[in-house]
Amino acid sequence: MMFNVLYQFNEKYAPYAGVSITSLFENNKNAQGITVYILGEELSDDSKDKLAGLGDKYKRTIIFKETSEVIDRMKQWGIPAYRGSYAANLRLLLPFFLEDDVERILYLDSDTVINTTLDELYGIDMGESALGMVIDSLGHKYKLSIGFEECDRYYNSGVILFDLNNWRKNEWTEKIIEHIKDGNTAYGSPDQDLLNVVCKGNIKCIDLKYNMQPVHLVFSTKDYFRHYPREAYYSREQIDNAVKHVVVYHFFRFLGEFPWHKGNLHPDNDIFDKYLALSPWKDYQKQKSEGGIAMKIERILFRILPKSIFLMIFSLFHSIYTQKRAEISTAV
Repeated sequence: MMFNVLYQFNEKYAPYAGVSITSLFENNKNAQGITVYILGEELSDDSKDKLAGLGDKYKRTIIFKETSEVIDRMKQWGIPAYRGSYAANLRLLLPFFLEDDVERILYLDSDTVINTTLDELYGIDMGESALGMVIDSLGHKYKLSIGFEECDRYYNSGVILFDLNNWRKNEWTEKIIEHIKDGNTAYGSPDQDLLNVVCKGNIKCIDLKYNMQPVHLVFSTKDYFRHYPREAYYSREQIDNAVKHVVVYHFFRFLGEFPWHKGNLHPDNDIFDKYLALSPWKDYQKQKSEGGIAMKIERILFRILPKSIFLMIFSLFHSIYTQKRAEISTAV
């Protein structure tokens, strides 16, 4: 099978993207061809050289797309930066970067590791849907703040299968730009929220194993459903099966840390380290997380409390945090 894969990241995330791409190449050696498109923001020559070398090593194609002109347009349209970077929103504007003959592409966040072949994921029948995504494991309360109902699914944008024929036909990029120009920019998670809001009803729900999020690797399904609703989410059986057959690990922040932090307690630390050692960044030196006192308390509680009790406390404070984030976003 031939794969088109998309990454977007700035210089800070280049080492982590390098780890992800290494895992992609390592576990898809039998693929007929893999073309990786990189939408970079202020990438250094050293990072570009390492990534290009990675492509040469595995005999895969890596294409760097110029992004500065589109980022300038994003600023004019009012598309917001996210944590100081415009890279996160570049995938909303794929027709500006990709040729018309690219009909399908798999987007992967930099904080992912591919655990096995992507044949099954890449070959999903999309029907009339433009996007294939996994439901967000912690978005149950947050989605209410952006106008969703309890019965609505809210998806995580860390892994997205794009059917670009459907995307172009329905002019989703144009609709997103118009949505923003109308003043709809007050979102806590700009790219993820925009996709969920604007493309609502046109997103195909795919298996959790394609975007395995930390909460399900740490806590039992029984404990998870004690504190998070079953409605508009996967069943217990689907979650347990996905945990056994992970295709893509998505290691977003856990206890205020990522696997690239020194001394982290992240459940994906070992698999990150495995591919870090195989990557051009094998000499990367982990640094302590810059999390504040709240994160330190959270880590202490995680160490000393039964997991079921910790999850109860975490879900409570995560709900409060979600509400505050929504209030701040609305006030902007």
